[in-house]
Amino acid sequence: MQFALPSNLQNELLAYDPTLKVLAQQAKPKTTKKSKYPLGNIPHLIPHNVVRESDQQAAIDHINQQKAPDRYRVFTTPVDVATPQARLKVIAILYHYEQVWYAAWLPPKQEADQYVYGHGYAFKNTSAAAKTAPHHIWTSKDKCIEHEGTRGVQTFTYSINITKGDIESSEGSGWRAYRWQACNLHCQKGREIRDHCVRPYEASLREDMPTWSDSRGLFERMRCKNIFDAADIPPLMAKCLDVEQGLTVDNLLNAAIEFNKNPTFPSSTLCVLERISHIISKPAIKKLLQAELDRCVLAYNDTGNTQRKPITQGFRTFVHVIDSIDWVNRLWPDCPLDHYQTYYKELRYIRLSQVRTNSISTSSNAFVGWLREHMPVASMFTILRKYLEAYGLKGIDPEVGYARMGFYELNDTFSMAIRILDHGKELMPPKRWRINEFHDYVQAESWKIQNPNESLRQDLFPEPIRVTRNGETWSFFQPVDSHQLAMWGQAVRNCVGSASHYADDIKKRKHFIVLCMIDGKPTFTIQLVVDMGLMSVKQIAGVANQRLTDEQREAYTEAFREVLQQREKQLQSA
Repeated sequence: MQFALPSNLQNELLAYDPTLKVLAQQAKPKTTKKSKYPLGNIPHLIPHNVVRESDQQAAIDHINQQKAPDRYRVFTTPVDVATPQARLKVIAILYHYEQVWYAAWLPPKQEADQYVYGHGYAFKNTSAAAKTAPHHIWTSKDKCIEHEGTRGVQTFTYSINITKGDIESSEGSGWRAYRWQACNLHCQKGREIRDHCVRPYEASLREDMPTWSDSRGLFERMRCKNIFDAADIPPLMAKCLDVEQGLTVDNLLNAAIEFNKNPTFPSSTLCVLERISHIISKPAIKKLLQAELDRCVLAYNDTGNTQRKPITQGFRTFVHVIDSIDWVNRLWPDCPLDHYQTYYKELRYIRLSQVRTNSISTSSNAFVGWLREHMPVASMFTILRKYLEAYGLKGIDPEVGYARMGFYELNDTFSMAIRILDHGKELMPPKRWRINEFHDYVQAESWKIQNPNESLRQDLFPEPIRVTRNGETWSFFQPVDSHQLAMWGQAVRNCVGSASHYADDIKKRKHFIVLCMIDGKPTFTIQLVVDMGLMSVKQIAGVANQRLTDEQREAYTEAFREVLQQREKQLQSA
């Protein structure tokens, strides 16, 4: 038996009716109250003499209601009022990112001489913050101020004013990390904060302190206490320098000698200076080197100079030249001192320290011994001068402020020569020292080491065939093995010997390689193919891959037609 309850009685007994109870709950609109401070109502981080208390609270209220990319507030003040340059300048920022509040500010005018900038942060003591907040912030609770928050959740805050002394001190090097920058602001979520909050603040900070216009670092100029810092001399080296003496060759040399008595850490620049002290102490050489250092001094004392590069370039040129002198001295300890003065231009413009000589610190090195025995140091300097004259200087190297060049051909040549001697092979010295000729020779010898000698087919010309034309003797032949092909490539300066596919295709009968000499001189390299009974020239090149002139092509065609006829007669009589 069932009874239908009237509506009022249904509502009265709703607690007893599970189905109607659920339906009634679903029908009620949700009235969950949204928290006003989901990110926290943090204590004010920025001093009130920079940003008023009410303005900071309004910023905190605003940020709490924004989505992640927009959780920031920039505080500005008008400057250059009543002038055409009137504008708003950023004096402080506040933003929330990855569970942490960040703040940074500039000192007010009345405190500008007391500190350079201030920064602070705040975070809740929650598991979410423990997982997300940067490690250096989460683990800094011991230096933070603890505040009791709602529902028993503590908030930690930290703020500090950074002084000029903090930035200048060696212990203050960490301030270059820019602690007002949250990690990973470059990602999509943080890009708005970076571009519209952090970067405008950094631009304002640059206005209020000396900076290098060509340096990304905000504090590099402020950290320069003297010319040694400005010239970017390694700190360990700078500690040994006498500030009163200034940036001189003698001061650098004395510092090197003192440092190397009991070096704490290795310093290549200091070691090199002492090793070549007998060279750079020579008045003529010292004068040239001091001129490089004087470039630093001149730029450092120029009150109108706002760039660091003009200061560092002189010292880096000095280091480059002493490295080049050391390179020569270690190879040829008996090099006449006058050579360093005569060829100073070559030492300055060519990167000799990049040229590989293996370990030249020991006399047992095979290549070093070979060089000292066969190559006069004067020949090396002649090679450098001719190379510089042949190729000239192009572009400006910003590291030193002038154009300089690497000697890659020399480096490549020395590397291959080392390989040859390390394999116990003989390396014949050239009759005259020309880098291109010597490079081609060691290239062919090095290729032989890396590529075993293999016999090649001589189906077309088992033996050389010669013809005479206009008083010249033309000889056509096929290489007997891959090493002869490599030697030919060296002689005519092309890749036929070093590119392995030519030899491989000869063995597979894909083509012929025919070599042509005129009066005993390597002249033409010919690649031939056969198709449908016709032999045709796929490639033909002169020395150094030069194209044939019309006269050369006609002479070659007639000569080769004649040797083919001679080969046909040989086969008929066989």
